[in-house]
Amino acid sequence: MRRTTIVLPDDLHEQLRTEAFDRRMSMAELIRFRLRRERRPARSSRWKSDPLRKVEGIGSDGKLAEGIDAALYGI
Repeated sequence: MRRTTIVLPDDLHEQLRTEAFDRRMSMAELIRFRLRRERRPARSSRWKSDPLRKVEGIGSDGKLAEGIDAALYGI
């Protein structure tokens, strides 16, 4: 592991300090956690083309079955 020094604006430092305290972790642990989270690979294009994504939330307006076959099967 290597040691690195960074310079933060006071407001950002305070936000990190507060969040680290709330999570009961050091600021260094929190920064490493955030950096690892940002490096995760993007979701695959398969996820974007998933036919179920087209009907996501369709039940919120009360028209659950309307257009579902066309969205799922292209009929």
